[in-house]
Amino acid sequence: MKKYVDKIKETKPTLVVIEHAGKGDSVEIKYLAQELKAKFGDKANIERVDGSYNGHIKLEYKLEEYPTYILFKEGQELMRESGKKTLAQLEDMVQRAL
Repeated sequence: MKKYVDKIKETKPTLVVIEHAGKGDSVEIKYLAQELKAKFGDKANIERVDGSYNGHIKLEYKLEEYPTYILFKEGQELMRESGKKTLAQLEDMVQRAL
């Protein structure tokens, strides 16, 4: 199984969902990620990462809050959103990169 760091380099878009697993919104974020995976299938990668467990991620991506959604394509960051988002907002974010 490829790690998210490998997937962000692919030609198809990869949405990396960086969350804090100990926070109360983890269940909602898990649901959103599952729905996005179902909607986009093989067209896009949707990857969840626990930023609290992987402390270097907060520094590497200069995160100010959880959750943060970063969309990559071919290793380049295309866009970034933070805070609570709806499924429709995240779908739109991924759709723009297809």
